[in-house]
Amino acid sequence: MTVAVEVRRAVAGDVAAIQEIGRKTWPATYSFAGDDYIASGLATWWSSEALLRSLDDTIVLVAVDNSQIVGVGNVDLRGAVPVIWKLYVLPQVQGSGVGSALLTALLNHVPAGTESVQLEYLDGNERAAAFYAAKGFTELRREPGERPGWPNAVWVEHRMAG
Repeated sequence: MTVAVEVRRAVAGDVAAIQEIGRKTWPATYSFAGDDYIASGLATWWSSEALLRSLDDTIVLVAVDNSQIVGVGNVDLRGAVPVIWKLYVLPQVQGSGVGSALLTALLNHVPAGTESVQLEYLDGNERAAAFYAAKGFTELRREPGERPGWPNAVWVEHRMAG
């Protein structure tokens, strides 16, 4: 199944729908990391305050299908190397091209002349590992989990054409 989505810039009125994506994707995506990791991540990165701050500090895009937000992604252009911090798609439309459309749109927001874009995913998230490898991302490094018992972060890089 392929879904035809519109990818657009997120606005403050989208925060509740973006939060719902977090609530629906995190438990399924990170079940291997444990309930503590999921609860901490939802409280830290998916709160209204955090999402509103993200709208100010990064480029946040949403994928819309039939007036429903079905995916979200963001890219942070403030550092020396752009970082994609979020790329999540509702479980019922995963594998339909929504994630690919969001990733392409995020990369299109990176300024010309940028050498690479980086992101991290959790070691053990095999679906993310396969998705990013298929999109040309290569592993840079692994970092220990933020807390004891949490999975390592796998940092990957996408070299930009140019």
